[in-house]
Amino acid sequence: MEYDAALEHLGRCGRFQKITAIAMSLVGIPAGFNMVAMTFLGAMADHRCRLHDSSRAGGYAANVTEGLNASIPWENVGGTWRLSQCNMYMDPLGAEAGENATIAPCEYGWVYDRSQYSSSIVTEFDLVCDKAWLTELAQSIYMSGVCVGAVLFGALSDRYGRRPILLLCLTVQIPLMFAVAFATDYVTFVTLRFIIGATMNGFLYSGIVIGTEVVHTSMRTLFGMSVPFTMVISYIMLGALAYCFRDWRTLQLAMSIPLVFFLSYWWLAPESPRWLLTNRKSEEAKAVIRKAAKQNGVEIPEKIYELIDQAGEQGSDPHDCGPRTYTMLDLMRTPKLRSTTILISINWFVLSAVYYGLCVGTASLAGDHYVNFITSACVELVGVFLAWFLMERCGRKLPSVVFMLLGGCACAATAAVPQTYPMISTVLAMVGRFGISVSFNVFYVYSAEVFPTVVRNMGLGVATMLARVGGIIAPFIYLLADTWRPLPLLTFGLMSIVSGLTMLTMPETLGKPLPNTIASVENVSQLPPPILVPDGVVLPSDTDKPLIVFQKLTVL
Repeated sequence: MEYDAALEHLGRCGRFQKITAIAMSLVGIPAGFNMVAMTFLGAMADHRCRLHDSSRAGGYAANVTEGLNASIPWENVGGTWRLSQCNMYMDPLGAEAGENATIAPCEYGWVYDRSQYSSSIVTEFDLVCDKAWLTELAQSIYMSGVCVGAVLFGALSDRYGRRPILLLCLTVQIPLMFAVAFATDYVTFVTLRFIIGATMNGFLYSGIVIGTEVVHTSMRTLFGMSVPFTMVISYIMLGALAYCFRDWRTLQLAMSIPLVFFLSYWWLAPESPRWLLTNRKSEEAKAVIRKAAKQNGVEIPEKIYELIDQAGEQGSDPHDCGPRTYTMLDLMRTPKLRSTTILISINWFVLSAVYYGLCVGTASLAGDHYVNFITSACVELVGVFLAWFLMERCGRKLPSVVFMLLGGCACAATAAVPQTYPMISTVLAMVGRFGISVSFNVFYVYSAEVFPTVVRNMGLGVATMLARVGGIIAPFIYLLADTWRPLPLLTFGLMSIVSGLTMLTMPETLGKPLPNTIASVENVSQLPPPILVPDGVVLPSDTDKPLIVFQKLTVL
């Protein structure tokens, strides 16, 4: 409340808030790079067995059909015949030996088609055939790091402050990003990526929280949508970089260089005044507010600082009539909150699995891999603006349901497309990603509005944990393509449809006050405690309920 009062004098969109909001929204760029980098770092290339040096067959694309036919068996994959990618004839006579020919796994390694990618970790570490699953494991290990970072740095941020954790994660992350480019083996690569995932999550969410807690209430939806916007911009940038740098090590270095510019956050990133006030750091909070007032060219009345000093002496919540420590068990104690927690968590799990599955899987679609990736990112960019437009006009629930069903139906429809029309499958996958991205963006705002204030962070924490689990399993769903090529997209589609239908039971939150207590979620009437307001202090005008003023006593 003290910082809200100061904001009325600082202005709703002053220079300090603009600089902070823009700086904190840019944290989405390195996060976006790393989240989908495996699309190119771990790109799968066509391959076949490398033959003995005395063999008549040469490079991958050499015009030696007769030699390859005599050395490598043919196999039927999804109704299409091709040279085996994992087996070769061991008999010197090869195919001429007929049924008596001995077929064995590749003995001398593999030859790769380098027309799309000059190198990736797949081609360098030979992650093919019986090791193909290690590519998906690498992305899952990264998402596991993100999951660990969500728990570790979220708790540290609440305890030690947003700014120290933001800068700590940034400082650790920069050298590790460059180190990945020089990884000499698979274990080193995934270990570094795991740590990057953890620190990236701490960097991302510390920045988001700083921005959310610094800007005025009326600007929070705009700031909330700016982070998905910068992440989509990073996808487009990544596609362009990958097109220019076909070698995975060079691409990794190109992704690392922009992080150096974030060292300016040592000067640009403020500590959250709300966190300082909550933790009784009144002098530091006043210093941040004075800096903001100087940048905005305004004066803050001394009575605001007196109010801050009083709040620091009394505690973070001097008006709390019944202080209590809430735990995660409180999310499950009452029926409506329990239902909300379960449904929000399920939807986050599905959205994350389908979204990151479609992002990473663009390389498997028909057409040019780079064009597919950049096109799908541009489609998602439209989704960001559409989500922002619809949230303020149609609410949160309806866009979430409609676009989740749209995305699910588009993905599921690929199962009915004949293999002779691969571009139709590509277009349907793009539509699926568009629908899921709109729902994903809406869900960022919606999830924060359905949980009551007393357990909001814990509720979002549980939902985020489930989302990361979805991101961990998403790469492995693409292994289902070995059974039936459309099966991964069909699986994503069915998951989205079922998840979208469960949203029909959720409440709408547009235009409704945020619930503060568990009792308010359960529709139990509860009168909030009174707030004493000193003379001359201006209260925010966009409170959840009308203000009832009795001289110096204001009841919200």
